[in-house]
Amino acid sequence: MRALGGAAAPISALPTLAVLTLAYVLSQFFRTALAVVAPEIARDLGLDAAGLGILSSAWFWAFAAAQIPIGVALDRFGPRRTVAALFAAAGLGCAGLAMAPGLGVAILGQVLIGIGCAPVFMGALVVLTRFYDQQRFAFLAATLLAIGSGGTLIGATPLALAAQALGWRGAFLGMGGIVLAVAALIALVVRDAPEGAAAHQGRESLGQAVGGVLAVLRNRSLWAIVPMSFTGYAVLVTVRGLWAGPYLADRFGLGPVERGNALLVVSAAMMLGTLAYGALERRLDRRREPVLAGTAVAILMLLLLALVPVGSAAFATALLAAFAFTGMTYALLMAQGRRFMAEGEVGRGLTFLNGACFTGAALIQAASGVVVELARAAGAGPDGTYGALFLFLAAILAAALLAYRRSADLRLSS
Repeated sequence: MRALGGAAAPISALPTLAVLTLAYVLSQFFRTALAVVAPEIARDLGLDAAGLGILSSAWFWAFAAAQIPIGVALDRFGPRRTVAALFAAAGLGCAGLAMAPGLGVAILGQVLIGIGCAPVFMGALVVLTRFYDQQRFAFLAATLLAIGSGGTLIGATPLALAAQALGWRGAFLGMGGIVLAVAALIALVVRDAPEGAAAHQGRESLGQAVGGVLAVLRNRSLWAIVPMSFTGYAVLVTVRGLWAGPYLADRFGLGPVERGNALLVVSAAMMLGTLAYGALERRLDRRREPVLAGTAVAILMLLLLALVPVGSAAFATALLAAFAFTGMTYALLMAQGRRFMAEGEVGRGLTFLNGACFTGAALIQAASGVVVELARAAGAGPDGTYGALFLFLAAILAAALLAYRRSADLRLSS
C-alpha cells in the first residue's frame, strides 16, 4: 500500500483503520439487527407492519439527515473528534431502545443510534484518502466495507442466541456498553492524517464550508450517480435488514435462531459480493458496467422470489443470498463518485452520496411497511404479501437502473 506521496503507507495508519473498522462493524450490526428480532420487537411494542417499517427507517432517516453536517465536520475538524463524539451517542441510543416502553421512545433510541453511526464509514474513507493514493481507494474501501459487514454476521445467529438468553432488550443494552467503550478507543487511538501532513481541519470559515457544500451539490457527475445510490443499497438493506427475517418466519415458520442462521448466509453473501466487486474494479478500472450487470441480476432474484413458488427455506435463502451478493454495489458507487471530487471536497462529496443511500433506505423501508400492511389488509397470505413486497422493490431498482445508465465513469488509465 502506498501513501499519498508515493511512499510506503506508514504502519501508524493501521491502528487508526483498525479502530474505525471495529466501529464500522458495530454500525453495520445496527443496520440489519432488527430483522432477526423483528417479530419479538413488534410483539413487545405492539407494532403492526407499518409501525415496524417506521421504527427501522428511523435509524436511516437520522443517518441520512446527519450526512451533510458530518461531511463539513470531517473536513473541518477531522475524523477523530467527529466520529468519537457522535459514536458515543449511539451507545446512549442503544439504552433508549432497550428500555423503550413503546414506539416513541424506541424511535428516539433508533435516531440516536443512527446519528452516532453516521460518521463512522465516511470518517474511515476520509482517512483512506489522506493515507493512500487514489488508485487503491476502491479496493481499500471495498475491503473495509467487507470486513465491516461482519457486523451483519453478528446481527444474525449471535444476536438470535443473545436474544434467546437475555431477551432482545438485554442484547441491545449490552451492545450499548460495547459502543461506548469503542467511542473512547476512537478518541485515544485515531489519527486524522499522516505524520507531517498538512492539517486539513480548522481552516475554513462557515461561509467557506457552506460554499464547499454548494460546490458538491452543483457537481452534475455526482447527481448522475444519485439514482442508483438512492435505491441500490436501500433495497438491499430493506430486504436484509427488515423483511428477510419476517419473510422466513411467516412463510416457512422459522424461529429466531433458524432465522439467524439463514441471515448469516445472506450476510456472508454481502461480504463476498463486496470483495468480488472490489477485486473486479481493481482489475478492470471500471465501476459503471459492474453496477449495471450486478443490479440486473439482483432484480432477477427479486422477481424469482416474487413470482416463482419457493417450496423450502433453503431455496429462499439461496435466492436471498444471490440477491445480496449481486446487489452489494455500494463501494463501486462511492468509488465512481470519488473520481469527480476535489481533495478538499472528499468529506462532503462522499457524505452527499452516502446521504442519498440512506435517505433512500429510510423512504423505501417506510414505504415497504405500507406495502406489506396494505397487502395484509387486502387479505393476502404470506405468498401474496411478500410477493407484492419483492415486486415493489424490483420495480424501484429497475427504474433506478434505467436512469443510472447515463452516468459517467472516469478511468485513471484514460
